[in-house]
Amino acid sequence: MGNRARFAAIAAVVLAVVAWGAWVGWRRYTLAYLPPEHVFGNKGYVFDSETGRPQWILAPGPIVIFTFPALMLILAAFTISMVRGHLRDIAIGWRALRDRPLGLGLGTVLMFLMVPCCVVVPYWIHTAGNDISLSEYLEIGFFTDVPVTVTIGGSMLVAAVFLVVSAPWLFDLFPRLVRAMVVHRMIKSGKAADPGVQAEVTRLEREFVRYPYRSQLAMTVFARTQLAKLDEGEPLDDAMLRTMATLPGLEERSWTHVFSPLLDDGDARYQFAETLVKAHVQTDAGAHLDVAIRLLEGLHRRPHFTVRKARRAKIALTLAHALVLRDTPADTARAHALMEKAARVDPVEARLMRAILLMWTDLDEAITLLREIGEPEQMRLAGALVVRYERDQDPADLHEVVALTGRWLAEPGEDRSDVLDHRLNALGHLGDFEAPDLLDALDRVDALPDPPWQLVHFATAMRGIRALESGDPDTALAHFEQVLRIVVRAASLGLSRADRQAVLNQSRLAPATVATLALTAGRVERAVELLELSRTVIWAQVRELRATTGDEPRIAEISAALQQPGYDAGADDDLLAVHRQAVGRAELAREWDELAQRRTFGHEIRFADLREAAADGPVVLVNAGAERCDAIIVLAAAAPVHVPLPDLTEGDARAWAEGLLDAPTRRMNARHIAPRLWDAVAAPVLDAVEPHLGRDRRIWWCPTGALTPVPVHLAGRDGDSVLDRVVSSYTPSLWSLLDARRGHRPVAEPSMLITSLEQTPPGTSWAPLPHADEEASLLAARVHGAVRLAESTATVAAVKAALPGSTWAHFACHGDMNGLVLHDGSLGLDELAGMETGANEVAFLSACVTAVPDSENLDEALHPAAALHLHGFSHVVGTLWHMRSEDGPVVADQFYAHLIAGRTPALALHAAQRALRSRVPDDPARWAPFVHIGP
Repeated sequence: MGNRARFAAIAAVVLAVVAWGAWVGWRRYTLAYLPPEHVFGNKGYVFDSETGRPQWILAPGPIVIFTFPALMLILAAFTISMVRGHLRDIAIGWRALRDRPLGLGLGTVLMFLMVPCCVVVPYWIHTAGNDISLSEYLEIGFFTDVPVTVTIGGSMLVAAVFLVVSAPWLFDLFPRLVRAMVVHRMIKSGKAADPGVQAEVTRLEREFVRYPYRSQLAMTVFARTQLAKLDEGEPLDDAMLRTMATLPGLEERSWTHVFSPLLDDGDARYQFAETLVKAHVQTDAGAHLDVAIRLLEGLHRRPHFTVRKARRAKIALTLAHALVLRDTPADTARAHALMEKAARVDPVEARLMRAILLMWTDLDEAITLLREIGEPEQMRLAGALVVRYERDQDPADLHEVVALTGRWLAEPGEDRSDVLDHRLNALGHLGDFEAPDLLDALDRVDALPDPPWQLVHFATAMRGIRALESGDPDTALAHFEQVLRIVVRAASLGLSRADRQAVLNQSRLAPATVATLALTAGRVERAVELLELSRTVIWAQVRELRATTGDEPRIAEISAALQQPGYDAGADDDLLAVHRQAVGRAELAREWDELAQRRTFGHEIRFADLREAAADGPVVLVNAGAERCDAIIVLAAAAPVHVPLPDLTEGDARAWAEGLLDAPTRRMNARHIAPRLWDAVAAPVLDAVEPHLGRDRRIWWCPTGALTPVPVHLAGRDGDSVLDRVVSSYTPSLWSLLDARRGHRPVAEPSMLITSLEQTPPGTSWAPLPHADEEASLLAARVHGAVRLAESTATVAAVKAALPGSTWAHFACHGDMNGLVLHDGSLGLDELAGMETGANEVAFLSACVTAVPDSENLDEALHPAAALHLHGFSHVVGTLWHMRSEDGPVVADQFYAHLIAGRTPALALHAAQRALRSRVPDDPARWAPFVHIGP
């Protein structure tokens, strides 16, 4: 049922109830249910059947007209809300009735009889002190007053049905609540170790798993009774996660719970939220944090009279902490507001939250507050001092951190990972890599039973720096390679794509830095292998999943599940659905890893295999490192050629990328960048690669790091240019080029999909594309039988349905880094996930910024062009910045004219760019954004 139909049904029911109530009230007010001759003004009478005497009845006041419909609406709303709020609990109760029909059946009968008793008993009490019997009162007042009779009878029927339906649930729940409260009282009194208590906890657990009522105090008590198991070795957080795993679902708390405080589950929800925040910190799964925030938001929205002020303040502060961890501008603003409100109730805790928030705006004030708070937050103070050192370069901050962490480590007990992290950070900045304190801290990290990957990653990097400082580059390289592998493993398939991006962004060591070290040691082939290992990690994972279907159904099932980019939210009313999806995905990833160990997929990256990507021409990896920049020319039948690029810096590359994305100054910037890019990159590389070029003078560029968004074919000076010297293509990695070349199968008669939108989409701020239809018409005239999707027919579903049968696909529409903007949504990375496009050949994305990588993960090539390339299109043409609408028809028409004439997609785009350049020779920003990706 749609929203409109649902609203109409609700409105009809409300109008019917109001009309009936108003009619009943009017008849009562006018005594219209009595014969007219028995009514005198606001009084009427009936005859006693035994004595024959008249019994006078006084009409109610006019307010009764409104009282009846109001009471009926309240009853209807309350009953519907109770049923909806406890629908699953009621269903579980009826399952329990089937298991215990005698006891729960008797309770159901008692609940049914309770309704007439609740009506008759008040009448009996009312007549006890009067000269009228109950039967006479009922005959005169109840059975004579037909409107009231029908109203009360209908209400009794509704109440009876509700109580009968709910009886199994309530009678099954209440005894367990009593037992759970008794157990909880015994645990609080120090009897947790009593065998009887332990046995009762176990029994409650078994009953809870079998009949998991969601809205009940038993859940709270069940959560609290886990404390009794701490002595047996099960941590409370593990117990909470296990408890959540038994719940079939957890919806938002219904308003009807306000009237049933015994069913309050606030403490359990709060404990769940705290546990999920810790689970997020441990696993990097954002789903756990999102669920925790939803739980805390629900608790914070509860009516004020149901939550104590101190409790509400604690909820607010925990919610603020979770929002800070999620770290979006809106979350930060909300955290500030929550902290300000909580400060009025709990100034000590609020001061801590204020210090945390000030670390982003006023670091000195935050450090002052943390010092005032004292001992409990010394490690947070240590972290803030390290951050301030990185800003001010004052060694006194580092020495204070070393002293703070030293005192913590001197205390008895297990070492804490956060203490060691701050200590290593401070000692590393001090620069004495042979200091005993540093060696001791590294040994302590090794001794931790289950350290977080970030700490192991940092400690391994420190070992690499120590080796490098001591003049042992081979050992340093081995440690740095391990650092890269730690990050790759942490970005597990058990995480969503967004979470994996966040993990990769936490690396303290860029791939280019490790490659630079390998080049410095003269290990060029190893540098290539390390770049392949640590770049395009997410695409490599997808590639492995798509390539490994195997002959086992289970492998195909896991592969399909892990190819999904995120977590399925499941039912909207189940708060724990996304959490369960995250847990399930992590379990699937562990099973996949076990299968990978038993089978042949997930093999090691070897240069001997990678060099085959250069079978049709040299591939040039441009390594833009922080310390130095180099190019590596990979050849199929010769040793790789190392070309130092002393005139290129990472800062230059970053400035060029920003300048080309700045629309107002793009033309000027492109003309300024072209000669500098020629001198720094293109000229030395072309000189070195010239002997290795084939007849068609093809070259593949694979820029890394900050240079990724910069097209090398833009380079040129004094009449000489890359566009005139070579035919340029691009590849995100060597393995993607190798896969595309192996899967490339040219077709004799292409089938083409043409998608165009001039108005994109209705009701949005996208500007019209006046040349989109012209572009589509030109291509349709060139390729007979092409399928056209335009304007309202260019939907995401229609395009996805047409792509598998199209060897060529052309898009003339808006685009951004998330995908192609269609009539009803975006076609991007998420929409293409798991999609089998078939044996496709060419995709031309005549749209803006479709080949621009994510600025936070430059080496991951997460853009629409790479997505289509990975999902089956051997050749993809994309753009590195905003193109002009009038350039689309020119480039596209030239491209397909050459393609139909038999030229390769790379040569066709090359010719189209030269044609556009001849039209606008002074504006390289017009022709340079187009890039060809593929063999």
